Amino acid sequence: MDIGLYEKAASLISESYDSVAFIWHGGEPLMMQTTFFKKAIDVQRRYFEGRTCDNVIRTNGTLLDSRFIRFCKSNRVSIGVSYEAGFERGLRPNLDVKFVDSMLNHVSKEGCSSFVSATIHRGNLNDMKEIYQRVRAMRLPLSFNPVINLGGALNYPELRLDADEYAQKLIEIYDVWLHDSSTYTPIVPFMHCISAIMNRSQSVFDCPHASCLMKWISIYPNGDVYPCGKACPKTFCMGNISRTEKIADLFESDGFRRILIGSIERRKKCQNCEVYKYCNGECSIDIMADGNIEDNDGFPCKVYKKTFKHIKKTLDDIMETKPSLTNYNRFVRDSVVGRLVDPRASDIICSK
Repeated sequence: MDIGLYEKAASLISESYDSVAFIWHGGEPLMMQTTFFKKAIDVQRRYFEGRTCDNVIRTNGTLLDSRFIRFCKSNRVSIGVSYEAGFERGLRPNLDVKFVDSMLNHVSKEGCSSFVSATIHRGNLNDMKEIYQRVRAMRLPLSFNPVINLGGALNYPELRLDADEYAQKLIEIYDVWLHDSSTYTPIVPFMHCISAIMNRSQSVFDCPHASCLMKWISIYPNGDVYPCGKACPKTFCMGNISRTEKIADLFESDGFRRILIGSIERRKKCQNCEVYKYCNGECSIDIMADGNIEDNDGFPCKVYKKTFKHIKKTLDDIMETKPSLTNYNRFVRDSVVGRLVDPRASDIICSK
């Protein structure tokens, strides 16, 4: 992306929002090198002085170096590394796993905010436990992200997952993680499910299951704007940032209207589902991977229902029986203790 185009975007965003998080991602954002990101941070300081302005860079890790890591730490830029701990199984050909390992360890040692995002597909489905163990050793947060049938994945049907198999594998990993009392690694989607259950509503930070529309935009290098950073169809294009006078105009576009109407129609069908208040009808783009934005009960829906119900049962059992919490991980312990100390806290927050 040209820095001038980025400045135009930052200027418009600053006029409409009190806080913002910029997520720099794929292709490979570090091909832009440190110089570009220094300029981007300078732009942010001009337009967001005194306001919250966060940055996250999502990289495959192959272009990380100590200099860039120091830059990120000093500017409070989080580094997310797409990494399967040597279990890519063809997903990232010729990846130098030892180098990425060394960079992850360096990021952790430097105390730079960071996390690992593991893409799960049919080839590495059975390696999820090993991936967790490797990331656990680095004491980094971990996110499991399934391949969905959009974008480049359309060309590789052999990577596609079966919903029941993936959900069952998530449950197996959750049970291991739940009783891992010494882990320092929070795992998504488990953390989002626990938060939703304990607070009785989804967090705005849980992108796939929150009402994210009008809170997110994705700007392509040529300035085209979409409602999501995933592989949206061109019919969802909201306009071009270089020809936009204010952000609100983007949400009046035909492209945004299409995703909004489709999402509303799907959610009408979800109203009577027992987990609807937690999932909010799932991510519209993930749903599209199954064919139609107005349909439900596809891959993401099946995975969420099965894993969520299992997690909720374990937490309900803990809350009911009140066992010793020493055998559970620190994240579950903190969530349960917080709820036991003030069981109505979430109701009070929601009512406000």
